[in-house]
Amino acid sequence: MTRHPIRALAPAAFAALAAFLPAPACADPDPVCPAGAEQTLYDMETAIRQGTQTDIAPVIELAEWGIDTCPDRPDVQAIAATLMSAAIGTSGDLDTVETYLTQMMTAIRQNDFAWNTKQKPSLLKQGDGSEQNYFGYNAATSALLNTAIPYLIRLGNAGRIHPAISGEPYDSCPYPDHAGFRLGEEANLWDRTVKRQREHPAFGWAENRLTALHAACPAHKKDLDFALARFYGQEVDDLTRWEHVYLENINFGNGGWIWTNPSLPQKVFNDDALMQAKKAELDAIARPLADKARPYIEGYLFMPPGIMRGPDERFDEVKIWQEAIGRLQPAPQD
Repeated sequence: MTRHPIRALAPAAFAALAAFLPAPACADPDPVCPAGAEQTLYDMETAIRQGTQTDIAPVIELAEWGIDTCPDRPDVQAIAATLMSAAIGTSGDLDTVETYLTQMMTAIRQNDFAWNTKQKPSLLKQGDGSEQNYFGYNAATSALLNTAIPYLIRLGNAGRIHPAISGEPYDSCPYPDHAGFRLGEEANLWDRTVKRQREHPAFGWAENRLTALHAACPAHKKDLDFALARFYGQEVDDLTRWEHVYLENINFGNGGWIWTNPSLPQKVFNDDALMQAKKAELDAIARPLADKARPYIEGYLFMPPGIMRGPDERFDEVKIWQEAIGRLQPAPQD
């Protein structure tokens, strides 16, 4: 990992930080989040954007202070996550990067738990003196999708597996029961990142993350049933979807029948025996994925007794993956 320096804090931002951080000798054991915390952290973010700092340490200190002192203030948490996003690329030390990443994910989680749809956005002063509404939920979601998850993968590629994707169970759900939008966006990002990438380690990390969320987040069972049905089911669909098409040779005015499969985009087979041999090979890859997909497909399609399913645009997609599993031939017996 490369190091990217961040310049010094603007004097005003540093002074505000010093005012809000009490001296260790007289630290309040139960600190209260001050009324102007959002503006103080946002001034720091503005200083970073303007390129007026030379030292990353005060940025980290202020972000950590906001995360620890104001867990119930969603916009403080969103700005703290943004500050950690700026800091994480300044270190090439894996321990430091992992610490920054964990703090960022804590801020994102606390933003989600504290946020509600009735909350008014903070009105924050900009660098030019004007005031604008700050939409912290969007900012924290951006930090998750554009920094936190990419750094989970980047750390993994460097040999450091963060607990969030290690496969270890979670003590609690990192998403609140009352809001599922950000969870859905995370699942969609994992899908875009690892689809048709079964050989990459990130496929396993995505699997670890989604299955851990499924186990820890019963309030989001339906969304995670869908995410895991898609995760496994679309791979089975690709592996088992053979098409027999007529390919015409435009130059010579003739052609012939060929077999194609989306898992083999650069290969076609015009010999049935070769196709059957390759099909057996791909079916063998698909079977364990199908076994994993089944409980999530069934969990999504079949509602508990007495619960009716409303209009659902995802239902047809899940049915496609169910049909893909049905295309699999039984494994050959020894």
